[in-house]
Amino acid sequence: MTAKSFLPFVFLFAVFIDASTISTSFLNIELKKNYSFVERSLNESDMKIDSSTGNIFFTNEDISIQVLTPFEENYRIREDTIEIHDIFLDQKNVIDIKELDNFFLDLLLEGVDQDSETYSVDIINDSTIQVFENNGLNVVSFSFIGNKLKLIRYQDSLGVEHGIELTLL
Repeated sequence: MTAKSFLPFVFLFAVFIDASTISTSFLNIELKKNYSFVERSLNESDMKIDSSTGNIFFTNEDISIQVLTPFEENYRIREDTIEIHDIFLDQKNVIDIKELDNFFLDLLLEGVDQDSETYSVDIINDSTIQVFENNGLNVVSFSFIGNKLKLIRYQDSLGVEHGIELTLL
């Protein structure tokens, strides 16, 4: 094989390698797509796994989360508030996001910044991005399969582990 015919293969291989790498900017793009989800949570104190399903929709103004099972609920996140609508009970509640102090929610709303002073970012095997809060209390993992965000894992403030499986809509 001559050098002239070998160079296009090297170029194509380099483009393929670059296209398959994940980064925080790529994660932030993936986090703004619409998904259906299956969320499973493990409460170790009860040794019980709960599951819910639904959809997540992103617009320029807000994030809408429709929980379909086991109970119908809608969440609308706008600027500084979360509106929670329990469909079955026909009740609405509005919460100020600042009152929640939720690391996971902050990452979803603000995106992940490689140069953040409040957390560190680690890319593992080009398939998982882990975000560690500097106080050591919270870790959120974003896992990719074939350049698609497929799984988000985190532990909430009550010690419940959550796994959110995502399917692009």
